[in-house]
Amino acid sequence: MKITDLDIPKQAFIYAAIHLLSNRLQVIGNKVDPTISEKQWFVLAAVSKYKEALPNIGDIAKGLGTSRQNIKKMASILEQRGFLKIEKDKNDLRNLQLSLTTKCLDYFEGRKQQEDEYIKGIFHDIDEEMLDALCQGMARLMNNIDSLLTVAE
Repeated sequence: MKITDLDIPKQAFIYAAIHLLSNRLQVIGNKVDPTISEKQWFVLAAVSKYKEALPNIGDIAKGLGTSRQNIKKMASILEQRGFLKIEKDKNDLRNLQLSLTTKCLDYFEGRKQQEDEYIKGIFHDIDEEMLDALCQGMARLMNNIDSLLTVAE
C-alpha cells in the first residue's frame, strides 16, 4: 500500500510524505554518488553558502537543525577524507571553523552534471506554477516549525 492510497486528511498526508521523501532522497542520494553520503553532502553545501566569514560548527548545526556533536562527527570524517578543513577560530579557540578544501571544490565541479540530472529527475513534470506553490507552502511549513521549535526551547 502506498501513502497516496490512504484515506487520511491532507495535513497528515503531507506530514507523512515529508518524512517519506526525506528517507527516499537520502537512499537515492547515497546511491547516486557513494563517495559521500547525502548528509555529508548537505553539510558541505551548508558550509559553501558562507561567503564573508567561515562558519563554525554551531552555525552549521543551527542551520541544518541538528546538534553540534552530529556536525562535529561528520566534519571530522569529511576532514579525514580531505573535503573539509577544521581550524580553531583565532579570536575564540573554543570555536571550530569549517572551510572547504580544493579537493572538495574540484569534486563538486566534477559531479555538477550528475547533480543537475538528479535534480531534473526529481522535479520532472512539475511546472513553474507548481514549483512556486511548493516553495510557498514549504516556506510556510518551515516558518511554522521554526516557531514551534522556539516555543519548545
